[in-house]
Amino acid sequence: MSLLRIHIPPNWPDAEPDARLRWCRIGARGETLEAGTDTAAAMPRADACELVIPAELVLLTRARLPHGSKQKIRQLLPYAIEDKLGGEPDAVHVAAGSTLADGETALAAIDKAWLARVLARLSGAGLRPRSAWPEILLPALPADGWAVVWDGRGGFLRSGAQAGMSLDGGSGGQPPPALLLCAADARSAGALPSRLSLRLPEDTPPPDAEAWRHSLGMAVEIGEPWAPLQHPEVAIGGIDLLQGAFAPSGPVREWWPSLRLPLMLAGLIVLLQVGATTAEWWLLKREKQQLQAAMEKSFREAFPDARVVVDAPLQMQRNLADLRRAAGQVSPLDFVPLLARTATAFDPTSRSRLRTVRYEASQLSLELALPDRAAADALFRRLTGAGLAGQLQDAGSAAAPSLTRIVITGTTS
Repeated sequence: MSLLRIHIPPNWPDAEPDARLRWCRIGARGETLEAGTDTAAAMPRADACELVIPAELVLLTRARLPHGSKQKIRQLLPYAIEDKLGGEPDAVHVAAGSTLADGETALAAIDKAWLARVLARLSGAGLRPRSAWPEILLPALPADGWAVVWDGRGGFLRSGAQAGMSLDGGSGGQPPPALLLCAADARSAGALPSRLSLRLPEDTPPPDAEAWRHSLGMAVEIGEPWAPLQHPEVAIGGIDLLQGAFAPSGPVREWWPSLRLPLMLAGLIVLLQVGATTAEWWLLKREKQQLQAAMEKSFREAFPDARVVVDAPLQMQRNLADLRRAAGQVSPLDFVPLLARTATAFDPTSRSRLRTVRYEASQLSLELALPDRAAADALFRRLTGAGLAGQLQDAGSAAAPSLTRIVITGTTS
């Protein structure tokens, strides 16, 4: 996976929309794959993209936020720091960092309209950043120290994990005025760090470290050259500015315009299918109820003395059988007719192995000492071929045959 990191100049895209921007493509292990300067449209593509925002465009501050839903708090963020802004809160986008030990939340404010124009310009070039980091929070903090990036005319100070400010001016013999004020405030509060790590861009001559030390009251160490695009410290402890309305859209949101019509058609098809299935089920249920009512009506017309009708066809069959018996008529399920039809399926060997015959509730139960399961299956096939319905029970296995039980439950013809 590769990452394209782009440094956004303060005057872009308003002054020079087609200006060449500095970029760096980074590999999965943090190694620099390639770097250069190009217009947004000509930049190489990567699996992800992120921005580095100049220090002078971002205000870092802190505030104590009320409790509530994240969405409501996000809407209130500009008003929580209204007294620290130079303009209207509605014109500012505020991103929240982590909650500090004293209960306050670190915040980063930036001009809303400028950030919107930057993202729109990049989107037009096919680049959709997943994050945007204030450059102030990129240099590593030394132990018990501050980090300053200075290019001879100005720079920025990182004074905490999520704290810092932009710096103007300064010379080889004198630190920037804002840095002197920060050092004086920290000294009066008893919180002045012991050292300052000074990071210089390439080709920037170093200042007089001893003169700076004397003015600030802390040791000044010249650190590694400052190259934020190629440095692995990017985003460690930073505040991602792409929050709220500027949060990157997920894959579903990006593909929604092209997926909306197919999904609507699919939903309509499903709705029609469910409606058709429901209508068919209702019609079948109604038809079943009508058939049951017709059968019950026929049963009551034939047997008006019946008090309860649970299963009209079964009760009709039993009552007809009772009437046949009362009239001296023979039913196919009586013992003699059933036994006679069963006997036609027996051969001499099967008859010799018959052990018991039982008749009860219009069912004929036979027990035979057959040699194996195959013989039981063969006899049962002959019985069904003779128009009898039944069940084969206790047929044993091929290795250990046992007494076979066949129950004749009725006729099929």
